[in-house]
Amino acid sequence: MNTFRFSLLSVLALASACSTANYESPQFAERAIHHQVIAVLPFEMVLDGDPPKNLTAAQIAAAEEAESVAFQEAYYYRLLGQSSAHRKHPIRVRIQHVDETNRLLADNGIGIRESWALSAKSLARTLRVDAVIRTSVRKTRYLSGGESFAIETGLQVFNEVSEGRFAGLLPWGLTTTNDIWANSVLVDSVDGAVMWQSDLAAATDWRAPANTIIDDFTLELAKRFPYRG
Repeated sequence: MNTFRFSLLSVLALASACSTANYESPQFAERAIHHQVIAVLPFEMVLDGDPPKNLTAAQIAAAEEAESVAFQEAYYYRLLGQSSAHRKHPIRVRIQHVDETNRLLADNGIGIRESWALSAKSLARTLRVDAVIRTSVRKTRYLSGGESFAIETGLQVFNEVSEGRFAGLLPWGLTTTNDIWANSVLVDSVDGAVMWQSDLAAATDWRAPANTIIDDFTLELAKRFPYRG
């Protein structure tokens, strides 16, 4: 298991980190040979602190699902960036496009929130992939500062993958956050076995915009992802 603690200033710079090795299954190399396509599931969002009193239950649910997809899309594009042939050790497995993942879930009557409760094994088979990445994020505060994020759930789609900032990926108006903890797990579709796992914990500066926080947070997870050449 791998735990990273870092300070995110207004520019979300990585200040410090300390860790132990990520978990990787002894069978990973043997199974990975047969993996051709994997998928990134919508993130499960958990709030430790009290929800904002000025939001209704429906707005809170919408905010959680919007954050879920925001993290999911950012992680997908970060993994795609780590798959570039120009990298020294690129990820060498195809990653199902996040739009295809969410379309297949919707076509099978599985909403964002419903996907959090289903087994990773069953979701992998629904998505027709060899493995899925399931990630839970626990926060002490919502990334939004008010109702605007709860009603602004659409996300822009990139035309190309870039190693630059992903500022265009997320909705505007996200301004506040606090401590964030994530657990990312790669699960095999055959028997639901955990093939890889990484934990990440961050203390954040409330002045950093949420799109930057999500961008840098998912980059830290993507850097540790397996299937490297």
